[in-house]
Amino acid sequence: MKKYYLILILTLFFNYSKAQIKKNQSKMKPEATVSLINVCKSKLDIFDRFMNKGTTDGEIQELEKFTGQKLPASYIQLLKTYNGEKRSLGFLGGFGYLGVEEVKREWLFFKNAPDTKPEAINQVKKITDILYSTKRIPFAHDGSGNFLCIDFIPNTDGILGQIIYLPCGDPEPVSVIADNFEDFLNLMIEKIKSEKLKLVDEREDWDAKDWEKADIYFESTWNDDWSDIAEEYNTKR
Repeated sequence: MKKYYLILILTLFFNYSKAQIKKNQSKMKPEATVSLINVCKSKLDIFDRFMNKGTTDGEIQELEKFTGQKLPASYIQLLKTYNGEKRSLGFLGGFGYLGVEEVKREWLFFKNAPDTKPEAINQVKKITDILYSTKRIPFAHDGSGNFLCIDFIPNTDGILGQIIYLPCGDPEPVSVIADNFEDFLNLMIEKIKSEKLKLVDEREDWDAKDWEKADIYFESTWNDDWSDIAEEYNTKR
């Protein structure tokens, strides 16, 4: 009898500990997500003013169901911290950061678009020769029809979940720019710290209560078609 109760107590303790670990892990933010937010705030003290309230677990699950893809942890945590922007700050390589509903809208555009071949491909063996695909999740855009996407349809030498520059509005090559979303965030951190992704901040021309009206944005110093970023990526392989 004592042995039975001992086993029962140990089982209950094990299950409780397992649940607590899982709960604590769910609260943890991937390091790159936290670091990117911190470096943005170090450059722009009112960064939070321009960002939307984070999304919920239910909305994340709905987005994954909607797109049919399991999203990377670092991307999920970014969405749970900020569900898009109130206005585009360009902290993702000069591109606007899409909220959940905007992702769905652009994804539906991909779904309903006619079969189209890209103008060119930077890394032919890494990128499937198609422009629009429901297996590409757009998370940022430049307002001119060009996107940054999580790519779930890589070619033979590509990596599932790689990050691509997808030019749907300009005749430019599709390019892999990072192996995964975490690496992409680390790339943005590096570029912000080196001021290759530079903050333009003209608040001095406005009263504090009107700072939201000032020109405030991160401006990239690399090629519009991301070809030099793709070349950096290629040289690291």
